[in-house]
Amino acid sequence: MSRVMKTSRVFGLFAAIAAGAAMIGFADAPGKVKAKVGEKAPDFTLVDVEGNEHTLSEYTAKGQTVVLEWFNPDCPFVRKHYREDTGTMNALAAEFKDQGVTWLRINSAKEGHPTTGADRLNRAVKDFNIQTPILLDYSGDVGRTYGAKRTPEMYVIDSEGVLRYHGAMCSDQGATNVGDEVYVRSALTAVLAGETVAKSETKAYGCSVKYARP
Repeated sequence: MSRVMKTSRVFGLFAAIAAGAAMIGFADAPGKVKAKVGEKAPDFTLVDVEGNEHTLSEYTAKGQTVVLEWFNPDCPFVRKHYREDTGTMNALAAEFKDQGVTWLRINSAKEGHPTTGADRLNRAVKDFNIQTPILLDYSGDVGRTYGAKRTPEMYVIDSEGVLRYHGAMCSDQGATNVGDEVYVRSALTAVLAGETVAKSETKAYGCSVKYARP
């Protein structure tokens, strides 16, 4: 085999590897993002694990403030907020429930992935003592529209339907401890008081959302 042919094969191999890597990355990358802090949150309708439909605009029309939590029951960064010694997610949902706050979890993993499906999520409901709905976004359309890349990734939408906070749950970026500042609590407190959210955007951290390839 000539040196030219060998070189051509090598470049072809590298090209194939690069293309494969790009496809893997693209599968996890959100497409056109429409959700922006300070603007109207994109409306959506999703079905929960019980088969019930949930429409964002119907909640806000009733005067509800809505928290969206991108959810993966097997992600350690999610699980740290559901341990018995932390319980951050459930505690906040309960704390603000009587103040007109609806908490919705969204799983945007592709259909058939181990982290989604009714069986896996119903087990998570029991294990984590979850009291509010988990919505299924198999197509990933809602996740991509909101630019959700991580689990957990959090959004706070006020009763006018405006996105007021987007980012991390708390200030500690590890998978063990809850940070000194729980950003979502601060955002909800400000929104319900009619005040500006001091930190309206933070960098979400955690596991990648397991999107289907578009």
